[in-house]
Amino acid sequence: MPRLEPRTERSKVLLWTTPLLAAVMTVISAYALFVMIGVDPIKALGHVIIDPFSSSYARSELLVKAAPLALIALGLSLGFRANVWNIG
Repeated sequence: MPRLEPRTERSKVLLWTTPLLAAVMTVISAYALFVMIGVDPIKALGHVIIDPFSSSYARSELLVKAAPLALIALGLSLGFRANVWNIG
């Protein structure tokens, strides 16, 4: 039976390509989802990716919606770092 062993050194290629691959796969999945529900995928992805940065009002709304998520992520990361798994 094969054994899993931790890597001794992080790969620089994987360090840079993993987030890029995740973003590309997200866009491809969203494109496929929009096609399945009958919405123009280019227009929909434009609304999701480009429009939040198009005006100062849109940027402020993006920050209003992102701030609670960032605080949640920070709290979870601190809890996980301290090996506290009760997030309820």
